[in-house]
Amino acid sequence: MGVTTASGLERISEGREAEVFALANGHVLRVFREARPRFVLEREVAAMAAARAVMPSVPEVYGVSEFDGRPAMEMERVDGPDLLAGVGERPWTVWRAGAVAGELQARLHAAVAPAALEDVKARVDRMLASPLVPAEVAVWARSRLGSLPDGDRILHGDYHPANVLDSPRGPVVIDWPNATRGDPDADVARSLLMLRLGEPPPGSPLVIRLGAKALRPVMIAAYTRAYRRVRAYDARAVEAWVSVRACDRLAEGIAEERGKLLAVVGKAMRRGE
Repeated sequence: MGVTTASGLERISEGREAEVFALANGHVLRVFREARPRFVLEREVAAMAAARAVMPSVPEVYGVSEFDGRPAMEMERVDGPDLLAGVGERPWTVWRAGAVAGELQARLHAAVAPAALEDVKARVDRMLASPLVPAEVAVWARSRLGSLPDGDRILHGDYHPANVLDSPRGPVVIDWPNATRGDPDADVARSLLMLRLGEPPPGSPLVIRLGAKALRPVMIAAYTRAYRRVRAYDARAVEAWVSVRACDRLAEGIAEERGKLLAVVGKAMRRGE
């Protein structure tokens, strides 16, 4: 059930970055928790429009505004549980969830990114400047970044099963504020990193929080198999991105993940990867 707030709007969902409220016109208002420049929102809208042109698995955006002094987007309402919540209710559907996520992401990577989107390498470099990233880690990551491939595809930037809604009209990808342009392998690497060690988002079902160790390998196997049926990739090339994306993930300040991320980076640094 949703929660009615002081503004009179019903909050129907929330995540680390934003809250979603139902509007009387049948749309939803996605309200970000922290301020961000208008051009950042406009880049997100452009990314969603470009992805939607390839396949209708992205919500339509009707406008950008403010709500209680915070940036907001009015969007198409898409009902349905996310894939992770579905697994929480029916753990035996974990293979399907991973397969749906993998196939959909591969198809989205067919979309050419708008020129206005930030390049993924530029974003990684910017994130490495965070004080949350140890200096030696930032130096190492930057030394690897230049040798990684460029590209012109749309990269979601935060693609995982909790950001795919299982709606009546099919799976729909939500939460696009981290969209960039570049090599699709960079986006696959980010997704694999979260599938391997990411902490469940707020409100995740108990079975997800307690059963992550058993469910992760199954979901990862389904995800990678389904993705590669649509778009082939070299596993070594993706893994080269994984260690670098672990470095920029540190800048997001998720305390529960920090030790695991540093372990991934430390292993790569010792091997000279």
